[in-house]
Amino acid sequence: MIIAKVISRVVASARLDSIPNRPLLCVQPEPGFGDQTPLVAIDTVQAGPGDTVLVLQEGTGARQAVLDDPTQPLPAQMVIVGIVDQVHTIFD
Repeated sequence: MIIAKVISRVVASARLDSIPNRPLLCVQPEPGFGDQTPLVAIDTVQAGPGDTVLVLQEGTGARQAVLDDPTQPLPAQMVIVGIVDQVHTIFD
């Protein structure tokens, strides 16, 4: 899981039938959560630009969050599963 900031919405006029009909958002991982390269994620929580979100990366959890039948393949790696209200960190 990573914490990221939503940068913008992604408009896709055509997509694979196997990708659920859900919004796509461009997110950028927060410092401390890996490379700062923006990523595209499937939105399951109605997040929007400026929101801080919790993102699942691949695996069964991502399929369960998006698909009606999680035994089916999901041709996507990133799924937004929560909007983060606060993050408390302890740094030296």
